[in-house]
Amino acid sequence: MSAALLAFALLLFQSGPGLGYAEAKARAERYEADLPSQTYRRSVLDPLLTPKTKALFSRCYPASVGRRMTFTLIVSFKDTKFDRVERDSEDPVARCMAEAFAEIRWPKPPHDDFAEEFHFDLAPD
Repeated sequence: MSAALLAFALLLFQSGPGLGYAEAKARAERYEADLPSQTYRRSVLDPLLTPKTKALFSRCYPASVGRRMTFTLIVSFKDTKFDRVERDSEDPVARCMAEAFAEIRWPKPPHDDFAEEFHFDLAPD
């Protein structure tokens, strides 16, 4: 096996976030400072997610977890439709939050290939 092929195979089987995460993160960063994206966040995403926050945390990060959690989710769109949620952690709390985010009916984004990054830094009360 050539060194390049071996390196590619290792990249595919690495633990943690994979190629899908890296691609979605690059798209999220590309749209971070974009004016239509900022407007979408403020006028569409914030009103959509704010009322759901308490229920999401109750479901995925109950008081019984009792430990600090940091992870990132990236909601990815393709052809203006929700495509998937990528995460940078295999922790059960991050998996649960990704599943919960995947159940949301996401409104049409400002760009065909939009991605939005959500950082979580959770600590027990």
